[in-house]
Amino acid sequence: MSLIHRSEITQEHWFHTSYLRGDGKEEFREKVQFGNRHAVFVRGEELGEVHDDEHNATDVPVGTIMHAAKYTEEKTGIPKGFAALGIVLSLGYVGYKTLKYLDDRL
Repeated sequence: MSLIHRSEITQEHWFHTSYLRGDGKEEFREKVQFGNRHAVFVRGEELGEVHDDEHNATDVPVGTIMHAAKYTEEKTGIPKGFAALGIVLSLGYVGYKTLKYLDDRL
C-alpha cells in the first residue's frame, strides 16, 4: 500500500467509483490499460491510499467477475472458483429470465 495525491487522479487514467462504497469514502479505480490499482480517499483529504488488486474490476466481464469472486472469498470464505461460478450462473439466469420476459412482452 502506498499514498497518492489527489492531483494525480485524472479522468483519462481513473474511474470514479465512490458510489460502490457504503462508508462515505471516495474511491477511484484505474482503467484497464493502466493497471489493477484503486485509490481510496477520506473526503476532503489530499492524500489517499493506493491498493493493488489481483484483478481489475473495470475489465468487464472477466476482471469484474474475478474481482467480485475474490472479494466474496475474503468476506465469506467461499473459494474464489465457486464464487465465480455462482456469479456467472446467476448472471446467466438473470439474462435468461430477462430475455424470456421481453419475448413474452414484445
